Amino acid sequence: MNYYFKLQYSRLRRWSVLMGIKSGLLLILLLLIFILLSEFIFYKTEYAKWIYAIFLISLTLKLCETKRNDILISTFSSKDYVSIRIIENNALAIPFIIYLFINAEILIAAILLPMAVLLAFYRNKNLISKTIFTPFKRYPFEFIVGFRKTFWVFGLAYFLIYKAIVVDNYNLGLFGLLLIFLTCMYYYQKVEHEYFVWIFSSGTKEFLWGKLVASIICVTILSILALIGMLICFSQNWLITIMVYLVGYVFLGSMILAKYSAYPYEMNLPQGIFYAFSLFLPPLLIISILIFYAQSKRKLDPILEC
Repeated sequence: MNYYFKLQYSRLRRWSVLMGIKSGLLLILLLLIFILLSEFIFYKTEYAKWIYAIFLISLTLKLCETKRNDILISTFSSKDYVSIRIIENNALAIPFIIYLFINAEILIAAILLPMAVLLAFYRNKNLISKTIFTPFKRYPFEFIVGFRKTFWVFGLAYFLIYKAIVVDNYNLGLFGLLLIFLTCMYYYQKVEHEYFVWIFSSGTKEFLWGKLVASIICVTILSILALIGMLICFSQNWLITIMVYLVGYVFLGSMILAKYSAYPYEMNLPQGIFYAFSLFLPPLLIISILIFYAQSKRKLDPILEC
C-alpha cells in the first residue's frame, strides 16, 4: 500500500516537471485556486453548499470507475485495496469538508464525510456513459465524450436558472448560464493524438475555424433554452444577458486556441496561470487570444501543412 502512494507522489512530481514548476509550489497553487473558486461560489449563490456537495460526489465517483479499480484489485490484497480507496476518498473530501465547516454548513459536511467512506466500496461501471444519447455525432469528439461524462451538470445549470426565476435572483441565473459554458470549455482540456489532427485535409486556419464553428453550434444546442428563459423572465436585463452569452462564446474560442497553443502537449502551468488571469481581465484576454493563435499556428503547421 505504501508503494502505491509513493508511486502517486512520483507521478505528481513528473506532472509538475511537465508543467514547469516544483511539486510543492504546484500543491500550494492548487490549494490557492481551490480557495478562490470556493470563495467565488459561496459569494455568488446561496445554493453553494449543494453545488459543492454534487461536485465532490462526482469527483469521488470518478475514483470508482471499474477499469481503474480492476487494476487495484489485481495488484493489492482486499484489505489494502479498501484502505487505499478510503484514504483516497477522504483525501479528496477533506478540503471540501473543512471549507463547509468554515462556512457553518455543518450538516452537509457531516453527511459528506461518511458518504466519501461508503463510496470507497462502490464500483462505477459507467453504464450510463455507454448508452446515453448525444446530438453531437457529426461533430468532433470533444462534445460527444464530454457530454456523456458531465450531462448531469447541465441539469444542475438549468435547475439553478429555474430557481433564479422562481426567487427573482438574476445573478444566480447568470451563474447557471456561465456554468454551461465553463463545462463545455472543460471538454477541450483533453489533447487528442496527432493522428486525429493530421487526418484533417485542411490547413491550420481552416482546422481552427472548423473547431470554433463546431463548438459554437454544440454549445448553442445545450444553452439556447437557458438563454431564452433568461431573456423572457429577466427582460429588463436583456442586454447584459446577451453580452454574457457572447462572452461565453469568446471564452470557449479562447480555450480552443489555448489547447492547441501547446499541442501535442497539455498547457504548462505558466500558460495555464496566464490564461486563467486573462479570463478575468478582458484586455488581457484579447492579448492572450492573439498569442495563443500564433502559438497554435506554429504548433499545427508542421502537422497540417505537410
